[in-house]
Order: sequence, then structure tokens, then C-alpha cells
Amino acid sequence: MNPYKIEGPAVISFSGGRTSGFMLKKILDAGLGPDVHVLFANTGKEREETLEFVLQCGEAFGVPIHWLERRQDTGSPPRLEVVDFDRASRLGEPFEELLIDKSYLPNPVTRFCTTELKIRTMKAWMVARGYEHWTNVIGLRADEPRRVAKQRGRLTRERWEVSMPLADAGATKNDVILFWKKQAFDLRLRSWEGNCDLCFLKGVLKRTRIIEDRPESVEWWARQEARQEARQEAGFRIDTPSYRALLAATQKQGRMFSNDIFDERAMEEDPTQLDECGGYCESNTEAA
Repeated sequence: MNPYKIEGPAVISFSGGRTSGFMLKKILDAGLGPDVHVLFANTGKEREETLEFVLQCGEAFGVPIHWLERRQDTGSPPRLEVVDFDRASRLGEPFEELLIDKSYLPNPVTRFCTTELKIRTMKAWMVARGYEHWTNVIGLRADEPRRVAKQRGRLTRERWEVSMPLADAGATKNDVILFWKKQAFDLRLRSWEGNCDLCFLKGVLKRTRIIEDRPESVEWWARQEARQEARQEAGFRIDTPSYRALLAATQKQGRMFSNDIFDERAMEEDPTQLDECGGYCESNTEAA
């Protein structure tokens, strides 16, 4: 049986990264069945390169990709808006509205940003169209055994079953890289960058490297932490310096890294590798 042959109703959770783009093409090659929908949930903090890549995938692969954004609301399911490339938020609006609703910040233990901004938003889109149960297709590869095992062992009360065709097909990071080398376009992000412009899940060295290139990216994250500090509450992480402190350190010490070279071999495991942040973030918060 072809693991890429997806029967509807189903959601292809498209993160806008290389791995999910590879998975999407494989699924399309196997034949897209009825009631199989490709959804991209924009947080407002995706890099512009990511938004361009999502647009290019839809056009090059000949498939409609539904662009979704959460809107400020305390209802269940949450309110959402269908947007497109031109109308997509680029200043972090959906993410900041969520943080205002929650009154606290996500952290490495409680990663509610993906749950609320992506998983619940996609769920709301499906429920609004009358679906009661569906398959949620996510882009975990065979060389991510810990995450794959965690997903397979997770008990859920949700409306969907999880499908991981890349893992089932034995696809690895090398397969993804080789595929994109043969294409006419690619995601214009380097290996240490990610869809989310300065994700708190990245370690200090990776965030420092990004800040060296794009110091303006700190402002939004530092503003969120400042709001919490005014309430004497924790920032995104308590085990690393604040975003403002990271920026100050890079400005004081100058560049630590070459413009073209950054050795990731000694870095900690990074959930955002290959530019992915999608509906499989290891969150302790189950989607409601």
C-alpha cells in the first residue's frame, strides 16, 4: 500500500517548510483524493521566505492551499479568518492576540502557540465545514524516531487520527534535501533558520546567529517579554537570557559567526530543524 495515498476526509498540515513541502508533493503524486484539504496556518511570525514558499508550492504543484489565521476570540472553536499571500499577517498579529488572550507566554514545557495558532485553527476550519472526524497528515520523517513514537503512543480524545506517511515510507532528511535540489524553487532559508523568525525553542547559539543577521527580529519577542516582566511573570524561557539581553550581547561582542558558515553539529536537538513548525509540535496542551 502506498503510504502517500491519503483517503479523505483528511487535513494535510502544511507548515511551509521543506519537509512538509516534500510530503505534499509525494501525496499529490499518489493522487489527491476527495475531501483531502491542504491547510497552512499563519501565526504572523512566519518569515517572508516561508510565505513565498507556500505560495510557490501551491502554484508549482497545482494544488489549492487554504491560508488560515486565528483571530482574537475566547470562543470554542476559536474564530478564524481565511486569508491569502497578500492578506497574510506579517507583524505577529495572530500570535500577539493569542498572548493577550492567555496573559502568559508559551515556553519549552507549555508550547501552546502551535496548539492554538495551528492545530485548533485547522480544526475550526474543518468543523465549520461539517466534518466530524478526519485524518491529520503530519510531516514527521523516519529519522525522527522519538517524535514518531511519541505521536503513535499518544492517546487522544480529538476528532482525528494522525497519519505520518513520511515515517511509514522511510523518508529521511537526506531525501528531502535531494528532492529540493532538483526543483526549480526552494525555501530561501538556511539550515539554522526556521519558519518562525526567532522561535524560543531554538538554543542560544542559533538565536544569536539569527540576531546577528536580523537584529530587527528581536523587537516583537522582546515586547512580549517586557509585557510579562511588568506583571512580574516569566518570559519565554527561564534557562536562557531574554531576547533583549541576547541582542545587547551581540551588539557588544560583535559577530561570533561567519556570514556563510555555522556549524550545527554540536548544537542541541532543535524541534525547528528543516524549517518546520507544524501540527506536530510536542505540546503538553491538547487541542480542545
